[in-house]
Amino acid sequence: MTNKSINLLVFGRFPTERAYGVHVVSVAKAYMQLGYKTTIFYPSTDNEKTIRSHPNEYFENEDIDFKEIQHTDITKYLLYKILPKTIQGLFWSITAYLWSKKIKHLFNDSEQIFWSTNPILLFGSYIDSNYIIFELHGRARRIQALALKLLDRKAASKSIFISSSDYGYQDLSKRGLKTNIQYLPNGVDLETFYPSSDLNRENLNQDNCLHLGYVGQLETYGVDKGMYLVIDSLIKAINETPHKEDCGSVKISIIGGPEKSVKELDKYLEEIQINLPTRIDINYLGQKKQSELQSFISGFDIGIVPYPKEEHIALYSSPMKIFEYAACGVAIIASDIPAHKSLEELGLGLEFYKAEEEGSLATLLSRYLHKKNRKGERSLSNLSLMNISVRDSLSWEIRGEKTLNNLLTN
Repeated sequence: MTNKSINLLVFGRFPTERAYGVHVVSVAKAYMQLGYKTTIFYPSTDNEKTIRSHPNEYFENEDIDFKEIQHTDITKYLLYKILPKTIQGLFWSITAYLWSKKIKHLFNDSEQIFWSTNPILLFGSYIDSNYIIFELHGRARRIQALALKLLDRKAASKSIFISSSDYGYQDLSKRGLKTNIQYLPNGVDLETFYPSSDLNRENLNQDNCLHLGYVGQLETYGVDKGMYLVIDSLIKAINETPHKEDCGSVKISIIGGPEKSVKELDKYLEEIQINLPTRIDINYLGQKKQSELQSFISGFDIGIVPYPKEEHIALYSSPMKIFEYAACGVAIIASDIPAHKSLEELGLGLEFYKAEEEGSLATLLSRYLHKKNRKGERSLSNLSLMNISVRDSLSWEIRGEKTLNNLLTN
């Protein structure tokens, strides 16, 4: 293959504050740094959530080529909104396929690489000279499963299927596909996320007993991501192991939202922390651009990822926030869902508690509420140093290079 171009296909609201927007831009940037021309194709949208900002401006990247392809946005119509979810999914898949056919007409025997997390887009845009990179970010069912099989039949020798979770890798491996299948966890932009110059976190003169941080949306498609559990567990930990001397408050900084969900969480906290020996304060920082996150994350004592057992999250996710926390040298606490546990092999400074179990998380948080107890191998400073020691191996560029080597040496 001589044409060093990679086309990334995204069918969804774009730009977006959701994680998939950051993911696709990070992947594009990594391939660009490896010497490839990257273009992100996305559909025009016209609904109440559409962000009226150009992707170059929104993602603060002038080097990536963003191309909007006109598309009839069915999600804005009342009829679509009142349809059952299964019928919505069918119509969405059909329109995704029709949109991808428009992409196909832009290319002619170009020997370029096409990348997507949606196999329907890759199948609809496929021509014989294409190379394919598919990333599995959820169980491929029905039409997506069919598209995967058809891609496998047409282009097994010129494709690679990637899962960012170990469970997803096992899922793909059981489907009898001939395509090269790889497990590659997500990565992080090491230029954007880096440690604070002062790594001795536990000796800092702080006004709060403990500073927890959470980056991202508090819910995804109606599924709570676990911050209510964090509140309940903190209250349990404070009541069971109260401070003998006043150390200020426990601070929870939240970056993301939406704001409405944060206000509901804050109201919930205020109603249940009456007479609590140590106050808990929510510090809502709003939505932030990627370029702004490091300065906030580096101030956390602990970055928390309290995801629940919901199938998509527990089995198929590879949270970018874990890698962002790690690259900033911040200790991490996460639920022990399979998607998180599979990251143990990376050597991260990461502590687990039993997912959705208040008592398990409360016990772990109790260890770090009191500075006198933050000693030993699993201290915050040691967890921080563990993350710093492995951060260079977590880059998107290394992941992209592994992907291309597997694709082009088939």
